[in-house]
Amino acid sequence: MRTVLEKVCYSAAGLVGIGILVTGFLAYFVISFDPATRLQFDGLGRELEPSPWFIRMIFGQDRDWPGWGWWLFDFVWFWGGVAIALGFVKLGEKFK
Repeated sequence: MRTVLEKVCYSAAGLVGIGILVTGFLAYFVISFDPATRLQFDGLGRELEPSPWFIRMIFGQDRDWPGWGWWLFDFVWFWGGVAIALGFVKLGEKFK
């Protein structure tokens, strides 16, 4: 029974990690352009706008982003997911 719970915890940690990576890839590396409205969208369907000047200095001149609210959401999503995945790993270690 303990080995089953250990495998479930490690599997849950892996699934959370994969979810974080897929979401991050879609949010930051996939961009679509709608020629009718001339708007850009990221892989999650969020409209992109020009970034502030200090963000352009870090990422380059042509880097667009979805805005401060989505940036904060992405930040919490990523680090919260990492914390949850590590929590599953630590819980799985208790069942060894």
